[in-house]
Amino acid sequence: MYNDVLSNLVIKKVLSVNTIFSDKGANAKKINRPCWAIILKFEGETEYKCGGKTLISNNENIVILPKGSSYEWVCKKAGRFFTVEFSCDLCCREIMSFPISSNEKIIKAFKQLEYKLIAKSPFYKLEATKLTYDILLNLLSSTAKSYLPKDKRDKIQVALDFMAENYASSITNDSLAALTPFSTVYFRKLFTEMTGLSPMVYLRNIRINKAKQMLKSDYGSISDIAVSLGYSNIYEFSRTFKKHTGLSPTEYLNSSTS
Repeated sequence: MYNDVLSNLVIKKVLSVNTIFSDKGANAKKINRPCWAIILKFEGETEYKCGGKTLISNNENIVILPKGSSYEWVCKKAGRFFTVEFSCDLCCREIMSFPISSNEKIIKAFKQLEYKLIAKSPFYKLEATKLTYDILLNLLSSTAKSYLPKDKRDKIQVALDFMAENYASSITNDSLAALTPFSTVYFRKLFTEMTGLSPMVYLRNIRINKAKQMLKSDYGSISDIAVSLGYSNIYEFSRTFKKHTGLSPTEYLNSSTS
């Protein structure tokens, strides 16, 4: 779920980057947060509660607070933390936590971010946005289900490349497995370990994301888009699109042009 949300983030502007100290017992409550924030508590520990779920922010866990989320926090152990806040149209009510095995690289990125916003070099806005994306990509990469040896990753990559180039074709688990030296069952297992998604869900996501792009551009009718994406008819396409976006293709088209 986190992957689907964060991979669709479009950062409009990095608003602030700060290093802040919080004392033990400090606490606050936030309703409908107005912007996104990434929190790294590199000293001490803070506890967040949201929707009946408790998340810990410390030097081993980063917390992301999305726009639209409501939560409470309390500092359990005093210490300093980095926070980067940025604007983005996407909303999410659930706060997120990512374990990090080594925070040195992320701490360096936070320090660079803070410096860019203080120094304000000629391209500091672009550089700050890039560094924020780098942090998010680092977190997404760390959520891989398990480590696959390079030779197996390379063989699964063949199937990924095939889907990227032939997403409109008739593709099955069997046809993808045939591109690799693995059985269909073992291929599905390795694919899911590598991507966090089953092959058919991964393919569906490619098609839905391509549909969003096409609907926002001048690519012809919805029926033409359905055929271009490999759906047998407009009804199958519309049903799948609404199931996974909450909007029909027409509703999405109208919302993107309003």
